[in-house]
Amino acid sequence: MPESIAARVETEVTRRTQELASLVEFLQMTVEREKAALARELHDELGGILTPAKMDLAWLQGRLGEHPEFGERMRRIAALIDQGIDLKRRLIEDLRPSLLDHLGLVSALRWFVEESCKSASLEAHVHVSDALGRLPPDLEITLFRLVQEGVSNIVRHAHAKRIDLTLERTARGLRVTLSDDGVGIADLEAARRLSHGLASMRQRMRSMQGTFELKSLAGEGTRIEVFVPLAAAAGDTRAQSARGS
Repeated sequence: MPESIAARVETEVTRRTQELASLVEFLQMTVEREKAALARELHDELGGILTPAKMDLAWLQGRLGEHPEFGERMRRIAALIDQGIDLKRRLIEDLRPSLLDHLGLVSALRWFVEESCKSASLEAHVHVSDALGRLPPDLEITLFRLVQEGVSNIVRHAHAKRIDLTLERTARGLRVTLSDDGVGIADLEAARRLSHGLASMRQRMRSMQGTFELKSLAGEGTRIEVFVPLAAAAGDTRAQSARGS
């Protein structure tokens, strides 16, 4: 192939790759904004239904709770309302973790990893500096979703005993490392080609001009390392927010 044609092909491939990365970023952020809006709506609408119902039931229980005909039925209704409140909370947290918005990425990651490991009977080792501070909103939700996907994969497939998460700021940017001591991935190349979860994590990093590395050996666990350059890690929060408006 003549050099000029090869150069044009390379330029076109680079341009199309950048367009794809921009489209992926746009779609991911659109989905996250829709999730956040739905979480707010569930909080307001269901909260406005379940909270008054619980208050009215408490009023009735104070007057009829010991009645042999009504007491047991009201206790069952109270249990159902509590289940509804708990379901609302879990749905909202799945859609948009409240700690992420209120306290930032560090608190949200600690909570998520420790709760996930507790539910799965795994050891959780989280090494995150409290001095990291707040990051641009788009970057915080991207890193949270990446860790969320990684931890979910470990819980479902790794048969691990412990999870290690490290988040650190370096002179060049932000590095996140997630590893486990599980069974590892027997065919790493096939996993890279076929796993939608890994593809999603890789695209998330590309949308932030970051890198994604996956290392695994059968029987020796798996390690995911992502890096976001300083320009994205220290981005203007106001500019990020303006993009989402």
